[in-house]
Amino acid sequence: MKPPEDQLDPDLATLVADPRMALRPPSDGLSAVQIREAANAFLAKGVRPDAIRVRDIEITGAERIAGRLFLPPNASLDPVIVFFHGGAFVFGDLETHDALCRRLAIASGVTVASVDYRLAPEHPYPAALEDTAAAVAWVRSTLKPKRVGLAGDSAGAQLAVATALACAAKGSPVQALGLLYPCLDPSRTGASQERFSEGHMLTGAFLDWAWSAYRGEGDRSGDPLFDLTRAELSSLPPTAVLTAGHDPLRDEGLSFVERARAAGVEVSAEHFGDMIHGFVGLPGGSRRGDEALAWLSDALRRSLTVDGSGPSDRPEVG
Repeated sequence: MKPPEDQLDPDLATLVADPRMALRPPSDGLSAVQIREAANAFLAKGVRPDAIRVRDIEITGAERIAGRLFLPPNASLDPVIVFFHGGAFVFGDLETHDALCRRLAIASGVTVASVDYRLAPEHPYPAALEDTAAAVAWVRSTLKPKRVGLAGDSAGAQLAVATALACAAKGSPVQALGLLYPCLDPSRTGASQERFSEGHMLTGAFLDWAWSAYRGEGDRSGDPLFDLTRAELSSLPPTAVLTAGHDPLRDEGLSFVERARAAGVEVSAEHFGDMIHGFVGLPGGSRRGDEALAWLSDALRRSLTVDGSGPSDRPEVG
């Protein structure tokens, strides 16, 4: 059941009214690289809390992947939240989500490891998924936490779900999943895709191009880790899902909640009816963004700690 549609937040209405804010596919005057550079530069402007320790890391696997650890005060390396950034599989990096990861680490009190996975169209599916799975394996073998959670926004949320399913299939399930407005349906069905395909920053034309770039040349129609609307979800850990009302991806997020619950997954869900896609990580921040991140952080912390009160007793990281 879809929640009632709230009026768009006035500040966001002003923001999305600027045509320069709309994400568009490459055209004669705009390349994929230029789109990535512009989007990355905008998202990297977020205010970065400094009451936290930050350490760049190199994740080794089949590929060498850049990563970043965010350690809040008194944090140990158990548990760890592995975070996958959004960006429609085609943009985003460690810098675009540095502020969001700092806020997540502080709000949850849990160490966060951010992953700079490979991007389409240069590296189509399954490159990003290979990198996120390798990052989880590296965190487990190098940092040695007993409990691992996965989190991500938009396309990063898709990768978090796919990675959690892949880990469970290999007999090494993760313990928690946190999803911000997940991007899950490459066919873009659902009324919200049509209702909000223009005038809300994330356009339908851009989503079509981004899914095509991620798909690459292969036929992915039968692959449930590419098209998560086909995935069997019962192996997922306790999952928290946040959706936004004025978001083309609203309905696929709400549908995922229903499907996961029907499969027996413990799901908590929160809907922000007056918000747009990506609102938690928009530069400048907002009261609603902080409220949403606090909710997600609390859900992840409860799933990742023994008694729900805080991190484990493992020694603090120096």
